[in-house]
Amino acid sequence: MHNSRTKRVNFSLHLRPDDSQADQRAFSELRQWHEGLKQSGRSREDMAMEMRGFHRHVYLAGLQLQRLSPRACGHIAESIGRDSLTLPELMDELSAGGLLPEGTPTRAAASEHFSEQQLEQLQLLLETVKPAPAKKTSRAEKDNAAELARLREEIEKMNHLLEQQNSQLQQLRRGEPGAAPVEASRGGSEEVVLSEVAASAEKMKKIRQKGIF
Repeated sequence: MHNSRTKRVNFSLHLRPDDSQADQRAFSELRQWHEGLKQSGRSREDMAMEMRGFHRHVYLAGLQLQRLSPRACGHIAESIGRDSLTLPELMDELSAGGLLPEGTPTRAAASEHFSEQQLEQLQLLLETVKPAPAKKTSRAEKDNAAELARLREEIEKMNHLLEQQNSQLQQLRRGEPGAAPVEASRGGSEEVVLSEVAASAEKMKKIRQKGIF
């Protein structure tokens, strides 16, 4: 097995936080990262490996970008001083400044057209929010509703008559004065009430068959 040798490259990073917003942000980010690494509780060997990997990735990424596009590398380096900058916004800036190769998709170009899946989802959404057509009330439903209202009025009247009869029967049982005339008319009242109950019950049965209840 061939054992590769590690070559160490030392370099210094000179920053001027008082004069440059980008330098100040870089200094703050590096200090926070280093403090977090020291407070992680890891061993000295693990922290050394983490630090080597971090500096290697950062340096090589910048070096590769410098090789491909020095202007883009400089623009990205200075953009670190802007807190609210997002990656899509940075890509738009690079594209607008001619710092990206031709044909590179950006956020503005990608948002001009809907994909097929987005169009299908939009169509489904529009169908779900369409107002439901107004339901027409048929003549039979109107007649049934009117009949039902009339039956309710008759039932209320019958309930009132039944309450009166119950009161009269209680007076008869107690032998109170004035109960005799009521006794004489009780039969006729019962016949009227029973006939009305029978007629109303028949009407209620027909309405149930029509699907009102």
